[in-house]
Amino acid sequence: MANRKRIPKPNRRTNTPEIGHASPQSSSPSDNLNRLGTPPQWPRPARTIATVLILIYLLIVVIGPLANPVASKYFSGPIARQLAPAHRILFLGHGYRFFGPDPGPTHRLVYRGVKNDGSKFEGYFPDRRSQSPRLLYHRWFMLSETLFIEHANQADPRIFQNRQAEYERQAARLASEHQTHQLRQLKLERQLELRYYQRASERVDILASSVARVLLERHQASSIELFGQERSIPFPEEVADGLKLNSEQLLLPLTKVGELDANGYRAANLFDSKTAGGSKQ
Repeated sequence: MANRKRIPKPNRRTNTPEIGHASPQSSSPSDNLNRLGTPPQWPRPARTIATVLILIYLLIVVIGPLANPVASKYFSGPIARQLAPAHRILFLGHGYRFFGPDPGPTHRLVYRGVKNDGSKFEGYFPDRRSQSPRLLYHRWFMLSETLFIEHANQADPRIFQNRQAEYERQAARLASEHQTHQLRQLKLERQLELRYYQRASERVDILASSVARVLLERHQASSIELFGQERSIPFPEEVADGLKLNSEQLLLPLTKVGELDANGYRAANLFDSKTAGGSKQ
């Protein structure tokens, strides 16, 4: 074979400057980072808009605990009313004060019913054994707390009627004395109190009847009764002696909330009805 001449390879050496000997044409570190994929910084208007949106969001998050349950008349209350639509849309009404500093006793809703086949059933919520994950249990827990508190805070109809009679007597006296300004103020107060009383009664009835319908459909039942039950907090000495936080000794007697059957929902009279007795779960 004839001897072939070796063709010299082209010099592929790049003009990369050596370390410590930067050339005048070398790029800056920021340019190298951009070539490696680092995104450029936002322009100033975009950063300003993002900062404002983040601050508004943080304000909405903070104003919830500040305004719940007792809001400041001159600060958190007015701000919370303005931000209420955004607060509800973002689902930020968690009620942090519910858990501290003194959470108080807990409440659960006990239900008893009759199924379509005639068999009886009983249960309660929240129940950690059947409701998981923890977030779902927490939702049922907040529902039972809201229903119990709304029912327990109802105004006594007899006291309300007595107040209305007293308002009428005062109105007659002011009218006879021609005190029109005081009479107008008295009528306004009576209307506001009547409106608050009616809304409170409607709110607890709507909430309780909705819960009763869900339970009625879930258990395929023909009738169901709802009861509220409080679990008191033990004293430190009782816990030191071995009393468990979930002990049945801490359960107070049941208080009937209402019942639902084919004739519709009927609310129980909180002030005339007797307690239904303790429940052993």
